[in-house]
Amino acid sequence: MALNFSECKTLRDIAFELDESVRYFGFLDNKQGMILSELRREKTIQNPENQLVSDLTFFKGAMSSWSMYFGRVRHAVVTHEGYKIILVPLSSGLAIVTTDAHFPLAKADELSAKLRQSLELLTSKV
Repeated sequence: MALNFSECKTLRDIAFELDESVRYFGFLDNKQGMILSELRREKTIQNPENQLVSDLTFFKGAMSSWSMYFGRVRHAVVTHEGYKIILVPLSSGLAIVTTDAHFPLAKADELSAKLRQSLELLTSKV
Protein backbone atom coordinates (compact mmCIF):
# COMPACT_ATOMS: atom_id res chain seq x y z
CA MET A 1 0.00 0.00 0.00
CA ALA A 2 1.41 3.37 -1.05
CA LEU A 3 1.80 6.12 1.52
CA ASN A 4 0.15 9.45 0.89
CA PHE A 5 1.83 12.82 1.39
CA SER A 6 0.28 13.32 4.84
CA GLU A 7 1.54 9.93 6.08
CA CYS A 8 5.02 10.73 4.77
CA LYS A 9 4.95 14.05 6.65
CA THR A 10 4.11 12.14 9.84
CA LEU A 11 7.17 9.92 9.32
CA ARG A 12 9.27 13.04 8.61
CA ASP A 13 8.12 14.61 11.87
CA ILE A 14 9.12 11.46 13.78
CA ALA A 15 12.59 11.54 12.23
CA PHE A 16 13.09 15.27 12.88
CA GLU A 17 11.86 14.98 16.48
CA LEU A 18 14.22 12.09 17.27
CA ASP A 19 17.36 14.22 17.20
CA GLU A 20 18.43 17.73 16.22
CA SER A 21 21.22 16.30 14.07
CA VAL A 22 18.70 14.80 11.62
CA ARG A 23 19.16 16.98 8.53
CA TYR A 24 16.89 15.51 5.87
CA PHE A 25 13.96 13.14 5.40
CA GLY A 26 12.74 11.74 2.12
CA PHE A 27 10.37 8.96 1.13
CA LEU A 28 10.85 7.12 -2.15
CA ASP A 29 7.73 5.11 -3.01
CA ASN A 30 8.21 1.84 -4.91
CA LYS A 31 5.68 2.85 -7.59
CA GLN A 32 5.18 6.62 -7.40
CA GLY A 33 8.78 7.75 -6.96
CA MET A 34 9.77 10.49 -4.51
CA ILE A 35 6.75 11.56 -2.46
CA LEU A 36 8.50 13.77 0.09
CA SER A 37 11.97 15.29 0.14
CA GLU A 38 12.60 17.84 2.87
CA LEU A 39 15.70 19.39 4.40
CA ARG A 40 15.40 20.76 7.92
CA ARG A 41 15.08 24.54 7.51
CA GLU A 42 18.12 25.52 9.53
CA LYS A 43 20.32 23.08 7.56
CA THR A 44 19.98 24.72 4.13
CA ILE A 45 23.53 26.15 3.85
CA GLN A 46 25.07 23.04 2.30
CA ASN A 47 22.80 20.50 0.65
CA PRO A 48 24.50 17.28 -0.56
CA GLU A 49 21.13 15.51 -0.27
CA ASN A 50 20.23 16.57 -3.82
CA GLN A 51 22.87 14.21 -5.23
CA LEU A 52 21.85 11.48 -2.80
CA VAL A 53 18.27 11.45 -4.05
CA SER A 54 19.44 11.02 -7.64
CA ASP A 55 21.65 8.03 -6.71
CA LEU A 56 19.09 6.11 -4.64
CA THR A 57 17.93 3.73 -7.35
CA PHE A 58 21.22 1.86 -7.09
CA PHE A 59 21.09 1.52 -3.29
CA LYS A 60 17.45 0.47 -3.30
CA GLY A 61 18.13 -2.30 -5.81
CA ALA A 62 21.21 -3.49 -3.96
CA MET A 63 19.35 -3.74 -0.65
CA SER A 64 16.58 -5.74 -2.30
CA SER A 65 19.00 -8.26 -3.75
CA TRP A 66 21.00 -8.53 -0.50
CA SER A 67 17.77 -9.42 1.32
CA MET A 68 17.63 -12.69 -0.61
CA TYR A 69 20.93 -13.75 0.95
CA PHE A 70 21.07 -12.01 4.32
CA GLY A 71 17.43 -11.61 5.35
CA ARG A 72 15.27 -8.53 5.57
CA VAL A 73 17.13 -5.23 5.79
CA ARG A 74 16.17 -3.28 8.92
CA HIS A 75 18.22 -0.28 7.84
CA ALA A 76 21.50 0.59 6.18
CA VAL A 77 23.91 3.27 7.39
CA VAL A 78 26.58 4.90 5.24
CA THR A 79 28.98 7.06 7.23
CA HIS A 80 30.96 9.84 5.62
CA GLU A 81 33.24 12.42 7.23
CA GLY A 82 30.49 15.01 7.58
CA TYR A 83 27.23 13.03 7.34
CA LYS A 84 25.48 9.75 7.92
CA ILE A 85 22.92 8.41 5.46
CA ILE A 86 20.32 6.06 6.92
CA LEU A 87 18.16 4.06 4.51
CA VAL A 88 15.11 2.35 6.02
CA PRO A 89 13.17 0.00 3.72
CA LEU A 90 9.46 0.16 4.54
CA SER A 91 6.65 -1.89 3.06
CA SER A 92 5.89 0.48 0.20
CA GLY A 93 9.20 2.23 -0.30
CA LEU A 94 12.35 3.62 1.22
CA ALA A 95 12.79 6.25 3.94
CA ILE A 96 15.96 8.28 3.47
CA VAL A 97 17.42 10.19 6.41
CA THR A 98 20.64 12.13 6.60
CA THR A 99 22.22 13.26 9.86
CA ASP A 100 25.29 15.05 11.06
CA ALA A 101 28.29 12.71 11.40
CA HIS A 102 28.11 12.43 15.19
CA PHE A 103 24.64 10.78 15.11
CA PRO A 104 25.02 7.56 17.20
CA LEU A 105 24.43 4.22 15.50
CA ALA A 106 22.13 3.21 18.38
CA LYS A 107 19.87 6.07 17.34
CA ALA A 108 19.78 4.65 13.80
CA ASP A 109 18.30 1.48 15.31
CA GLU A 110 15.81 3.59 17.25
CA LEU A 111 14.89 5.61 14.16
CA SER A 112 14.31 2.48 12.09
CA ALA A 113 12.10 0.93 14.77
CA LYS A 114 10.08 4.13 15.27
CA LEU A 115 9.46 4.56 11.55
CA ARG A 116 8.28 0.95 11.24
CA GLN A 117 6.02 1.18 14.30
CA SER A 118 4.53 4.45 13.10
CA LEU A 119 3.95 3.05 9.63
CA GLU A 120 2.09 0.10 11.15
CA LEU A 121 -0.12 2.49 13.12
CA LEU A 122 -0.77 4.67 10.09
CA THR A 123 -1.70 1.78 7.82
CA SER A 124 -3.79 -0.04 10.45
CA LYS A 125 -6.15 2.97 10.64
CA VAL A 126 -7.26 2.40 7.05
